Amino acid sequence: MPVTQFSIQRIEKVDTQQASQVTLAEQPHDIEHHSHSIISEFKRIQGSRAGRQYGTFSPEHPGFRALLIQWREEQIPFVRFAQQVTRQLGLQLDQHEELFQGYLCFIAEHLERGDRLFIFHVRQTAALTLNSEIELLETDYIEFSETGFGVAIDLQSLSEDADKYITLSFGRGDRGIKPVVCEWLGYMDTVDKKAETEHFLALVDTYCNDLPSEESQPLREKVIDYCMDQDKAGEAVVFSALSDHVDAGLERYVRQHQETPREELIPDRKQLRNYLRFTGKNNDVSISFASSSLGKEVEFDPNQEVLMIRNLPKTLLRQLKKLHDES
Repeated sequence: MPVTQFSIQRIEKVDTQQASQVTLAEQPHDIEHHSHSIISEFKRIQGSRAGRQYGTFSPEHPGFRALLIQWREEQIPFVRFAQQVTRQLGLQLDQHEELFQGYLCFIAEHLERGDRLFIFHVRQTAALTLNSEIELLETDYIEFSETGFGVAIDLQSLSEDADKYITLSFGRGDRGIKPVVCEWLGYMDTVDKKAETEHFLALVDTYCNDLPSEESQPLREKVIDYCMDQDKAGEAVVFSALSDHVDAGLERYVRQHQETPREELIPDRKQLRNYLRFTGKNNDVSISFASSSLGKEVEFDPNQEVLMIRNLPKTLLRQLKKLHDES
């Protein structure tokens, strides 16, 4: 995981009536001491976010891409690229009157499968520390749990003009900054994770329905476990790997019945979770049960919109019986 470039730039906008303030680092940061641990943390954060988006650069907003290509073609150094796009983000913030504070961390990585660029918004948090004289002092530190938006660009796929090469994610409270970042990058979605996952799971269902009951449910669970593991690792579900990790027959079935021929799936985590469990709640009731129990312990009457539940959890059963006896 060799890091080849590392730069951090500061940007803040603390008043909607004033322009963004950008503090530029003129020299690249040392890649030997901290960059590898930082990029590992960024990858962990990116992989843990369920709402990752996948797409490309839009031809309607070429500014970011143009600077990126200039760096890749060695027309400008990496630090100049980081400075220029940080300034561009400041201009975007001013147009939207969106408040923003922190640092942009730029890291380039060289891998056998191709180079990648990571950009993450990091924030500092105030804390207390003790010195050698056991005196309390104030200090600031980078709080990775408060990391904001993250961008990962597959530079090899970009050069090949693939249908997706940007992975974009956002942290808690980033809803307001989302349109700003998308315009800054010139980003557009090219992957509908929800629709593609629904189609894939429908194929899994059809395939499993033709299997004996004692085989179908374990296979469904195995598929979901594998897809969840891939998603948490930030990796796609490659259909050719289904033979090795899940079931060879399923791989053939998926390939034969796809609406659009694809080699992989970027799963939607919410769809995966809902596939094995039904969940729902309102102000008074919260319900969750395995989909395999429908028609057995749980029956649904669509006409009356009523659930009938047997084999109640023991704790719940004791609570209900106690209430009944007291009344």
